[in-house]
Amino acid sequence: MLRTSQAAPIIGISQGHLKRQMDCKGGPLRAGIHYQLGPHKNSPILWDVDAVRDEFHRLGMLSRTADAIITSVQGS
Repeated sequence: MLRTSQAAPIIGISQGHLKRQMDCKGGPLRAGIHYQLGPHKNSPILWDVDAVRDEFHRLGMLSRTADAIITSVQGS
């Protein structure tokens, strides 16, 4: 588990974008799976970098599959 400032560059996105992906902000990353909040409002958020990468990969594959389906239906 890494702090936001450490996790974001490893994942390849900005700290702000990473935080915007949290479920409490409407994103796909879920508390307790992809990140953990500390006991206080100013505690660092800790990220499971591998779980975040896996989720982004899953979402990317879903998007590509959907695009392929749409393209094949439009070409029919």
